Amino acid sequence: MFFSLTVNQGLVTLAFFGVGVNLVLYLTRVLQQGNAEAANSVSKWTGTVYIFSLVGALLSDSYWGRYKTCAIFQAIFVLGLGGLSVASSMFLITPKGCGDRTTICSSHSSWEIGLFYISIYLIALGYGGYQPNIATFGADQFDEEDAKEGYSKVAFFSYFYLALNLGSLFSNTFLSYFEDEGMWTLGFWASTGSAFIGLALFLVGTVRYRHFKPSGNPLNRFCQVFVAASKKWRVKLPQGKECLFEEEKDTSLITGRKILHTHEFK
Repeated sequence: MFFSLTVNQGLVTLAFFGVGVNLVLYLTRVLQQGNAEAANSVSKWTGTVYIFSLVGALLSDSYWGRYKTCAIFQAIFVLGLGGLSVASSMFLITPKGCGDRTTICSSHSSWEIGLFYISIYLIALGYGGYQPNIATFGADQFDEEDAKEGYSKVAFFSYFYLALNLGSLFSNTFLSYFEDEGMWTLGFWASTGSAFIGLALFLVGTVRYRHFKPSGNPLNRFCQVFVAASKKWRVKLPQGKECLFEEEKDTSLITGRKILHTHEFK
């Protein structure tokens, strides 16, 4: 479990930055966009990653749970990387070896460019939905009330962020070098393979993970607070702590102290 999650994070990070770091170069050299247009396209793509992070977090906490969310979005991530690799090798890198500092790529049809954008936005969707959940899913595997597991949790996050930075370092050096030299297909297939291995490692640890049920849509409870407050804003708070009580954690999704439901509060 410890190994699969940390290595998974390193491999997925390597795969993502293997595409993202040189995406501006790819757009200018292969798709023949101007510098300003390419930078604008990459900015929109990066912003989409962060937007999809909100989607992934909502699905994880409210409906799917962290394990299912991580697994599904990683699969989407691998699909997008595979589509980008196939599109580049079969349609976009023409003539073969173009996209370096000297060889100019030929023009492309609208459907080829469309396939490229579908692929990179699948990558944005997959990585965006995965990234905010994998760290918290890792934290779920440790019980802080247990001294040994609490220490293991600290160690896990140390190795987790080490793996993240090693993946980023590798993609920013080796993969970046290959792609800068025009070996785009090799770089993209390396990213695809890395993401696929990361997904396989994540799934291998399935039987050993601790799974927590999602808590439901928080917006419903958020709105209930305002509805209740609007109906009961004239009710006076009872005196004395005997009018307060706590429900058991396994029977209530809301933590903290609550007021007894007297007739005035109904």
